[in-house]
Formats: sequence, C-alpha cells, structure tokens
Amino acid sequence: MRDLVDLATRHGGGIEVALIWDRSKHTLVVFAHDDRTGEEVSIPVSGTEASEVYRHPFAYAYRSCANA
Repeated sequence: MRDLVDLATRHGGGIEVALIWDRSKHTLVVFAHDDRTGEEVSIPVSGTEASEVYRHPFAYAYRSCANA
C-alpha cells in the first residue's frame, strides 16, 4: 500500500472517483464507483489523458479492467 498514492479524489452525486499513482509499477489508474447502480471501473491511463478520464470516468468504462 505504501506504493499507492492518491493524487486526487472526489465525491458527488453518488459517484466516487480516485486517480491513483502506483510508484512501484509507474502506472496511473482511475477508479470510479457509482453508488446508485453499483457500477465500478478501474481504468489504466497515461499521464496525458489522466485528467480527462478522471473528469469523465464512465465515458471510458469500456477500457475498464474490472467492470462490476
């Protein structure tokens, strides 16, 4: 867990979104959870697209590693 860094987290409208940096793997992932539908996504992102996916994670849900 020490290698995971929460770069940004937001909550609103029943949706929680987090942008996480994994120091050991040098990767970024956007996690999102919708309380209303139960949908969860885990989307690997590059540095150049991280803010866009963070703002609109469910628009990128098709790229998710963990659709629940």
